[in-house]
Amino acid sequence: MKKDYKGKKHCFDWDSLEKKQIVLTGSLSLPLRIGERAFILCQNQALSTTIVKQILEVSECGVVFETCNTIYRLQYAMFPVATEVMCA
Repeated sequence: MKKDYKGKKHCFDWDSLEKKQIVLTGSLSLPLRIGERAFILCQNQALSTTIVKQILEVSECGVVFETCNTIYRLQYAMFPVATEVMCA
């Protein structure tokens, strides 16, 4: 038997459930930190996650991290680089 956060006994093992996975294209608005929410900018919307439990993968193309109930695969949005200088 496991105990929940209030100390009550229960028979169901919540950790054994497979977590849903979400794939997004966007960017992190703040640094990703374990123990804090992730804030993601995606398609002109800002969203926040539940608390980050693990950072599973980091690359120049994106990041994979796990929250309390979801695994997020964030692919970084590629913005065109301006090569011209604008003058007033």
